[in-house]
Amino acid sequence: MTLATMLSTTAENNCFLSVLLPMAFDYPILLDAIAALSSAHLAMCYPGFNNVSLEHRGRVLSALSLHLRQNDSLSSDMCLAAALVMCAMETITDGTSSSWASHLAGAAAAIQSKGHPLLRSQPRDGHRSDPLSDSMSFESKWLRRTFAYHNSLMSFSLNCRPLLTDGYWKASDDALADPYCAYASQVIYILTEISDLNVESAESIKTSGLMYDHLLRKAGSITNDLRKWECQPAGASTEHLALLSETYRCAAFIYLESVLRKYHPHLISELIPEGNMFYIESICKNAEIIPEGSQVDCSLLFPLFAAGAEVDDPHYIARIRNRLVGMNKWRSFKNADSCVELLDEVWKLRREEEHDIDRKQVDWRNVATSRGWRLALF
Repeated sequence: MTLATMLSTTAENNCFLSVLLPMAFDYPILLDAIAALSSAHLAMCYPGFNNVSLEHRGRVLSALSLHLRQNDSLSSDMCLAAALVMCAMETITDGTSSSWASHLAGAAAAIQSKGHPLLRSQPRDGHRSDPLSDSMSFESKWLRRTFAYHNSLMSFSLNCRPLLTDGYWKASDDALADPYCAYASQVIYILTEISDLNVESAESIKTSGLMYDHLLRKAGSITNDLRKWECQPAGASTEHLALLSETYRCAAFIYLESVLRKYHPHLISELIPEGNMFYIESICKNAEIIPEGSQVDCSLLFPLFAAGAEVDDPHYIARIRNRLVGMNKWRSFKNADSCVELLDEVWKLRREEEHDIDRKQVDWRNVATSRGWRLALF
């Protein structure tokens, strides 16, 4: 299994091969970024590649820095592609430092830098009124969707607003499965809405609840969108991709329930009466159907982690842990190992406190903060 295969849920639309490699032939900076990513992954098994990886990494960082200072002719798409590849490199070789998030911030800056005005208000269906979206190439759209995926999961992991919340990507074209989220691109957009709700709810406490009615409407709207969403796969051999897409919807419900539990607990019985265990069971069931070691299971990390962060039942802990370990057996990505390590500590702390009368559920983000970790969940 090659690295490009390890990073994509589908062989039919593996944009690491069909988009990034052709672009790299025209831009040495992207070729260096891909070489840095590939050699860094090899170095995890064969340390002799480490110096090669560092050499390519240094060239990429120098070139990007020079471009930012001189505002030269390097295209925004090329900067975006290089930043995303470097984000991937930092993720699979560590995934707990701030480096991956820094590259993601650079990717956001690239999107905004070259004549693509971003409008604050966009329809939730992913269509944008700006005609630039219609004139974008397939490559540009894919790069923006890839950024959107990372941006959305970053906001969940780091408990913050998304770097961009605008219609900088086009989510309506799901004829081909996305290499990361299969057919769940609309769910990725909804995840950013939940992160916005999370941050706005925290801010509302500081302003004595001035935004309360707005937040209630927003929570209801997000819930309705998640309930209305249906996976609509196209083509053959889509069963496992459809299951993966559904795990993202379930993870979004789990995330939404956790935000409501923290800031609006009285809404849970109205908006999510079935409770989060319904969605945790669904994630476990779907993940167990997806073959271990298949391309599709490369994107199960976020749904499984979202489910694992909410459980303390040994039955579900075993199912989630086994699947997390299994999906990374052939990939050996460090961020996936770190996710298992963090969840192990969370589950251990919960077991130790289960008989405390006044106990509060251990929050995985507090455990990550205590370790100084910024966890990459892609």
